[in-house]
Amino acid sequence: MLQAYIVDGLRLPTGKAQGYYKNVLPEQLMAEVLRGFQRKYTNLVFEELIVGNALGTGGNMARYALLEAGFSPEIPATTLDLQCGAGLRALVAAEAQLKSGIAQSILAGGMESNSLAPRRQYQPRDPRYIDADSFYTQATFAPASYGETSLRQAAQMVAETYGLSKEELMRWTVRSHQKAELAIEILKEIRLPYGTITEDQPLRKSFSYDSLVRTQSSQLIDHTNTAHLHDGAAGIFLVNDTLRAEYEPKFKLVASAMAGGLPTLAPAGVIWATEKLLRQTGLSIKDIDLFEINESFAVKPLAFLRHWGISEEKVNIFGGNLAYGHPFGASGVINTIHLMRALAHTGQRLGLVTVGVAGGLGIALLIEHLNS
Repeated sequence: MLQAYIVDGLRLPTGKAQGYYKNVLPEQLMAEVLRGFQRKYTNLVFEELIVGNALGTGGNMARYALLEAGFSPEIPATTLDLQCGAGLRALVAAEAQLKSGIAQSILAGGMESNSLAPRRQYQPRDPRYIDADSFYTQATFAPASYGETSLRQAAQMVAETYGLSKEELMRWTVRSHQKAELAIEILKEIRLPYGTITEDQPLRKSFSYDSLVRTQSSQLIDHTNTAHLHDGAAGIFLVNDTLRAEYEPKFKLVASAMAGGLPTLAPAGVIWATEKLLRQTGLSIKDIDLFEINESFAVKPLAFLRHWGISEEKVNIFGGNLAYGHPFGASGVINTIHLMRALAHTGQRLGLVTVGVAGGLGIALLIEHLNS
């Protein structure tokens, strides 16, 4: 079997919903990422574009982005939807094609616009239809037999399962912002400017625990420990052994895994997918140097830490989605790019990125820093 490698990863600064990119199509955001790769690599050649997205504006959005960026219409493009795991799923799809030899080079990524999310409504014949003036913002991820549990309720169930307090959750949010503020210059090389936009809009500098406490509600899971709605796009250029000498990649895709569990415990997907990946590889959690745990909720990294008993100094060392934002379909790609930068910055070898996905799913990807 061939090996799959990562040449490079680039992302745009993230924006708040109705913020930086309130009038910019998600396809245009992804197109700018593609242009960024084209400017950086004059020898850039990829056989397919695979892009994750959750809030589709319709049609094959990856194809639109490819053509918008001015690439040849002969290059195929595919859009994948695994909700907030869509971007990481695109990388895993690319991994499979590269290792099997179906393709030699692929550009995979994710794009999202909460600002321009379509207004969605069920048909009157659908039992979920309410009336002509009612629209939905969150899809139904499981049949009623599994209970009508929202993602926030699922996060609360995981927090209660692992005995996590409100204070722990809020302190993790503050940690995320503080780590991200310290990493602004470290991550500068992977952030593409979008016009005059150069910094992540959601990041709050000089963020304190006391200021967060003053805005909390009585609920365990609330805005103080939940990533809000964001826009963004990111991409990763991958090749297999046949092009390794030409592009000199710095990272190898070691293994990946997808796992499922109860929809009512969806955030625990980060644990399920990691357990499966470790079984498949024969590795121990202690063999992995750094972790990038998606922070759509603070409960995810904290439950992960409690489950495995690892040091928080190995997790999200540059902060996470609570600080940078959570543009659903792009998040897993952004997480992976940050993990790559973390491994390079620290000189560590093995890193794992994982996302828990609505509906009771988890996806994990293990990468190796080749120059460690």
